[in-house]
Amino acid sequence: MLSAYISPADIKVGLESTDREECFAELIELLVAKNPKINRLEAMQKMLEREEKGSTAVLSCVAIPHGVLKFIGKTAIAIGISRNGIEFEAPLTNSSEDAKKPVVNVIFAIMFEERETETHIRVLKDILQLVSNPDFVKNVLQSKTSREVYDLIQSLES
Repeated sequence: MLSAYISPADIKVGLESTDREECFAELIELLVAKNPKINRLEAMQKMLEREEKGSTAVLSCVAIPHGVLKFIGKTAIAIGISRNGIEFEAPLTNSSEDAKKPVVNVIFAIMFEERETETHIRVLKDILQLVSNPDFVKNVLQSKTSREVYDLIQSLES
């Protein structure tokens, strides 16, 4: 369950960022606050490397930028909410046409401990299950506080 890895302190409603890299930096600050073993520069590098392999914009309005680090002890997750949205690269498609860049409103930033392979798979699965709820993004965007977002996540996991 995702709620086992987060608290309201790990959720920022009203991201100040206007682009993807600023968003990553803003969310990395939440990750470092949760786990001081995380190196900011290394975390940014890992997220950008992951984006180069393919966009982490997984569904309409949702992205899951993440990376794997050694020696951080345990997985750290931060969630950012951008009411205006942040442009991400389009996911890879088979279409020869230029894909429209998705605007993302809910960003799950994750740093996984290298040795926690099972956790890595389980957390990504839990997030995808959560965001597949058709009302999730709408309800998150209506939330005014991080506690409301946290409570929403808990209620959908039940």
